[in-house]
Amino acid sequence: MQERIQKFLSSAGLASRRKAEEFIKSGQVTVNGKKAKLGDKIDPSKDSVKVYGKAVKPAEEKIYLMLNKPKGYMVSKSDPRGRKTVFSLLPEELRNKLWNVGRLDFATEGLLIMTNDGDLTQELSHPKYEHEKEYEVETYEQPNESQLEHLRHGVEIPTGLTSEAQVKLKNNKVYITLHEGKKRQIRRMFDAVGLSVTALRRIRMNKLKLPPDLPPGQFRMVSKESIL
Repeated sequence: MQERIQKFLSSAGLASRRKAEEFIKSGQVTVNGKKAKLGDKIDPSKDSVKVYGKAVKPAEEKIYLMLNKPKGYMVSKSDPRGRKTVFSLLPEELRNKLWNVGRLDFATEGLLIMTNDGDLTQELSHPKYEHEKEYEVETYEQPNESQLEHLRHGVEIPTGLTSEAQVKLKNNKVYITLHEGKKRQIRRMFDAVGLSVTALRRIRMNKLKLPPDLPPGQFRMVSKESIL
């Protein structure tokens, strides 16, 4: 299927469409060895497109999956201490195609999004977008209202004062929703108010909820629309 050259360059991740047009106008884009013009159409499956002499490949199909991370797995491609990683839970053909959006601690379980979409990763990871992350927390002590209020309004942890959070107690579990993601933030927040975390699970990222029928260690393909 043919498409305009500037759209192809943009969708391939080379530049914005406006910047792609500048490349074309400056004569730095060639199609099958000939200089391209604005409005030219190409077939990505057949035509050879180069910018500054470097071949441009069509964008890979975007993949989005949610993994129910078990405890005892590292969120990394490999681990120098030989611990298991979440990538070992994926089919071999996906392990080098995807990356994780954010992290979960070794002892934390729950929702982890994995993708090859850089734009989605940037949006979910950048604090300015304030996407919500919700966690289910079990504690050794029974939380009281004063402790919950402290969590709601921000507590001082080694990385600074935490932002306001949504906090509720239900069936002896604390459900906390954050817009930020500092290192070991929830465990440090609960420790700061005198609560010992015994289990921690992420159950939602933005719109995407961890389904109750997805066992730890299993994954499911999702759409970008189900996340944003």
